[in-house]
Amino acid sequence: MCNFIRMTVLLHAFSLVALSQEGTFQGEWRLNTERSEFSGPNTLNKAYLKVEQSGTSMTVSSSDRAGDAATQITYPLTDRAERSQRGETHFTIRTKWEGDSLLANILVSGTDSFAVDERWTRSREGSTLIVTRTVNRAGRETESRLVYENPNAPVTAPITQNGPGPLSLRQPALIATTPEPKPTSTAAAAAEYVMNPGSRILMRLTNAIDTKHSAVGDRAYFETAVPVFVNRRLVIPARSYVTGTVIESERAGRVKGKSALNIRFDSITLPNGTTRDLASRAGSVEGEGDLDRKEGRITGRGNKSGDAQTVGKTTAAGTGIGAIAGAATGHLGMGAGIGAAAGALGGLAGVMGSRGPDVVLRPGTTMEFILDRELRFTEGELVERVH
Repeated sequence: MCNFIRMTVLLHAFSLVALSQEGTFQGEWRLNTERSEFSGPNTLNKAYLKVEQSGTSMTVSSSDRAGDAATQITYPLTDRAERSQRGETHFTIRTKWEGDSLLANILVSGTDSFAVDERWTRSREGSTLIVTRTVNRAGRETESRLVYENPNAPVTAPITQNGPGPLSLRQPALIATTPEPKPTSTAAAAAEYVMNPGSRILMRLTNAIDTKHSAVGDRAYFETAVPVFVNRRLVIPARSYVTGTVIESERAGRVKGKSALNIRFDSITLPNGTTRDLASRAGSVEGEGDLDRKEGRITGRGNKSGDAQTVGKTTAAGTGIGAIAGAATGHLGMGAGIGAAAGALGGLAGVMGSRGPDVVLRPGTTMEFILDRELRFTEGELVERVH
């Protein structure tokens, strides 16, 4: 009998917890543009919202004008991810409660692919809804702080599991003594996304590297330039971090040989902290230099035309000087020949005493690396982590 009473109390308490989240953002809301802040154009920012919320989901209908056809999006309020499709566009939404705020991560893939991070908060008196939204599209972020108002909203504090609210709706102390439920394993959480060997990722260099100043063992730092998708799932967001090591840095010789630079790509870190080791080589590089695609080795280009110009200029100058000297002694032809030979020798000595061009990679240089091994990510490793 005691166990039955305890179970009844627990079930009642859990029902109160579910009810505590209902209605937190419920209602019809209108955007106050004077109180809101925008950064760049964003079609996601709508003037009218209608929010319907239950214990497991929140449905948001949005439109630019009152009475217009509304766009609907459903946010899950449980641990599961909400997946939907409209035409060729796929949506994946995950949420997490942080006090009385709802944090949401939305990944959109299709003809237009981007990621959205949102924070939903309702004012204590209940008449103001604030949605902070960050959109990352092709490495460019836009931020908005949208302030919605509903003067007819009931004057009650937002109620969440551990947030403020009437004492009768707060979580009973009995719940705190019960063990937390173990996380459930679902097919979605176990899904894997695989990048095969040969896959290419475009990056931008953030620090300068060249054969004159860089030594073997120096570090190279990059950011990915465009997002990478696998089966319509965003796997590597733009501005993920890639680290590398200089494994060869050789200047051109004074007599022969070209400069050479080789970088090994060591690891990649996603914005949420997930890290993978790499075994990768350069597949393409912007700027001067010749790339050996098999080895990933960048060699400087020769300077034959410049060397020929140097020898030619000194030869011509020597010829002129020799002709003047020969005319003064009555041996014009012999003087010109001697002067030309001397000028050519001087020019050749100058060429042999100088080095060929260095390989120079400046900040902002775009490079592409090629995977030499597969990279595997689970769904859980790709979800944005909210702290």
